[in-house]
Amino acid sequence: MPKAKLQSNFEMHYEIVENAMDLDTLFIHGNVASNTWFYPAAELFKSEGHKKGRMIMAEWRGCGKSSAPASEAELNPRVLAQDYIDLCSQLEIKKANMVSHSTGGIISLLAMSMRPELFVKSFLLDPVGPTGVKFSEAHLEAFTAMSKDRAFCELVMAGTIQGVDTSSSIFQKIVDDTFHCAPQIWHGVPHALQNLDVTAEMKKVTQPVLIVHGESDPVLPIEASRELAKTLPNARFFEAKGHGHSLNLENPKLFVQLVNEFFKS
Repeated sequence: MPKAKLQSNFEMHYEIVENAMDLDTLFIHGNVASNTWFYPAAELFKSEGHKKGRMIMAEWRGCGKSSAPASEAELNPRVLAQDYIDLCSQLEIKKANMVSHSTGGIISLLAMSMRPELFVKSFLLDPVGPTGVKFSEAHLEAFTAMSKDRAFCELVMAGTIQGVDTSSSIFQKIVDDTFHCAPQIWHGVPHALQNLDVTAEMKKVTQPVLIVHGESDPVLPIEASRELAKTLPNARFFEAKGHGHSLNLENPKLFVQLVNEFFKS
């Protein structure tokens, strides 16, 4: 269970799959999530073999096995982006690609804007847009309920993964990871996203970016991804027909295929 000690004594938990990618690639999960969301894809990337790069899955503050933030202020996406930059330094990575999901998308783009010489390409799956997300009082109350009731947490998480088998071991692990995230996560991340506007920084991201968004995403609006693609100087948009918010779990084979095609293009 390797951990990297980064700024503010934060310990980031990460997992490495050797020889899974053509270039070292960071995988960044979404809110109330963990590395588990990329496990099905990891098996497929690993099975391809004959590659020199590493698949590096790392959990941000308060998620998975990473240490909790000292305050909600540490959940600012810019702080989280710096953590991934620092992880690259500790792992002596000189060039890397990124794959990210949901809130992880805006984190990866900020990292690219902060260190353009480090990151080559970024694959975004159903990302948060540059002006964040507006949460209603009902949404915030739902986060509170999820933090206190595992059964309700399971119900909500099932709604984010189209066609999920709720009895499967991987889904139950996803629910456990979510239910046990740090207390600051539940309202800290929504507060950070509600007050976010990184449009100016996005216009500076000149590296190639592919945005894939599920046609039936019930979590984040597909229109925001279309607008993000227009904001970024060098981005393409792809609509995943028949899929929801979590292609990485709903259809791992298609997810891996799209990632491979983009990085090889």
